[in-house]
Amino acid sequence: MYFVTLEVGGIREPHWHPNAWELNFVVSGHAHWTVLGTHPDGSYHHDEFDAGPGDLVFAPTGFFHYFANTSSTDPLTVLIVFNSSTPEPNDDLGIVGSFNSVPRAILAATFGIPVSALDAIPTEIKPVVITRAR
Repeated sequence: MYFVTLEVGGIREPHWHPNAWELNFVVSGHAHWTVLGTHPDGSYHHDEFDAGPGDLVFAPTGFFHYFANTSSTDPLTVLIVFNSSTPEPNDDLGIVGSFNSVPRAILAATFGIPVSALDAIPTEIKPVVITRAR
């Protein structure tokens, strides 16, 4: 478990956990959440919602998710609990690392864009927990 504090404009990098679910308790502030995953019927569910103090958000194992501080004046504090003894970020597959595990030509073909459109994607693979909106 750990606390995350996102300042104004802060974003938790989009990611998923292959071996753990995640339980998020909003201590203070307001967040916008996105959660994407497959359900027992085989369909994708893309859920977006807001959460505030006292709200509890569950991200099932393997579900892609992220959250952002929606306040223009106050920080967001979230207590995050996992059901795995693997420490963060060792069970965290982030979007930057995921993109960098796929050759640019494959990504370009997947998105139907020229390879040059991907030039601005960072190539360094490192655990990123918190970033800022630009």
